[in-house]
Amino acid sequence: MKQNTSFSQAHRGFVAVALASLTATLVGCSGEPSAGDIDKTVRSYMSESQTQLQKLSGTKNSLGEIHNVKKLGCKSDTDASWRCDVELDVTQFQNRTKGPASFRFIKGSDGWTLAR
Repeated sequence: MKQNTSFSQAHRGFVAVALASLTATLVGCSGEPSAGDIDKTVRSYMSESQTQLQKLSGTKNSLGEIHNVKKLGCKSDTDASWRCDVELDVTQFQNRTKGPASFRFIKGSDGWTLAR
């Protein structure tokens, strides 16, 4: 009988851990963008903008280089979008600056996108 009780307690413990893990995963999917999501989305937006600028101008113009993107905080904008304040560390025109910026992040089927 004691073996059955130990197995039941271990089984209940495993189920509790599995449910907690699943809950944490689901909450992470529906919430605000993480610091990693923000960094990746801002860098991707900058890269796409750079490509468009070069196509339009026909030159190798540069929008600059991102050194760091730091998440400062986010507030829900709608069910699928968040307004996030970030600190950008960038070099533009040979001047390195660090300062705040605000972006709207929209959750889509392919991940986060950025809208100014």
